[in-house]
Amino acid sequence: MKMTKKKMLFLALCSVLLLLAACNNGGEKNSSNGSGELEGDESYKFGFILKTINSEYWKVLMAGANDAAKELGVEVSFLGPQEETQFEQQIKMVEDNVANGIDAIVIAASQPDAMITALSNAHKKDIPVVIADTDVDFEDKVTFIGTKNFDAGKLGGEYLSELLNDGDKVAIIRGPFGSETHEERTKGFQEALEGKNIEFIIQDAESDRVKAVNVMENILTSNPDVKAVFATADEMALGAHTTLKNKNAKHVLLVGFDGTPDGLQAVLKGDMAANVSQNPYQIGYESVYAAYKAKKGEEVEKRIDSGTAVITKENVEEEIGRLNNYINK
Repeated sequence: MKMTKKKMLFLALCSVLLLLAACNNGGEKNSSNGSGELEGDESYKFGFILKTINSEYWKVLMAGANDAAKELGVEVSFLGPQEETQFEQQIKMVEDNVANGIDAIVIAASQPDAMITALSNAHKKDIPVVIADTDVDFEDKVTFIGTKNFDAGKLGGEYLSELLNDGDKVAIIRGPFGSETHEERTKGFQEALEGKNIEFIIQDAESDRVKAVNVMENILTSNPDVKAVFATADEMALGAHTTLKNKNAKHVLLVGFDGTPDGLQAVLKGDMAANVSQNPYQIGYESVYAAYKAKKGEEVEKRIDSGTAVITKENVEEEIGRLNNYINK
């Protein structure tokens, strides 16, 4: 009888020990690493290929992408050529990412049509492709995140429409010919002014501040009576302002595009009449989240609009505060 009791006690003790072990194992599976992610989650590596790495716009976009990466516990590497016209380098960067087995690619393509073959190769290797800033006619993309450029350009034209007279001359300093982004902004701007019988002078400054200085000088030399300038990116708007200041052409209205820190400061100081402000921070942030969701097999909307607004002296301080909050948080 005593042996039976000992056996029963032994079996009961074993049961308790097994139960404790199971509880401990369960606790390990559900432990947090402090970032909201569960330990054991895969650490993804995403390649983010930009049009260039040399302008404020892309730096703000990278800030948004980095914040999303920290929240998700993923790694994002940024690449981009020195100039937006160097689209061949962009293609090579995508190809290198594919060869290195990157988990997802986010691309802001300078020449969308030229990028399709490289993106198709990524898709064939089950690498999700997220399109940022400028859309690409690539049917296997996860999503496109960016500004509706035609509508945004139209906002700039509508703003100037109230300040121009019939028959006025307006200069458009735009990014590279062949870039869908700058093409759409230009067309939207022109459509908004269709009823004004405006004479447009369109010049390409390749999204470069220094080149825009020279382009603006040439425009003023040939057309000293130009009444307004619309630049399809802030880098060119700031270059145009340098020339307008040097030539003391204070009567010329200047409208920029992007809403970069320098562009907004120019509005605040009165160097620009207005700025069509994008939300590059949101583009970067949403792009990383979309890539992450795609890797997890979650559904992602096919088109995500990052938003646009016209910034003038009336609302520029609020916009600067919002941007500073993004960058400094």
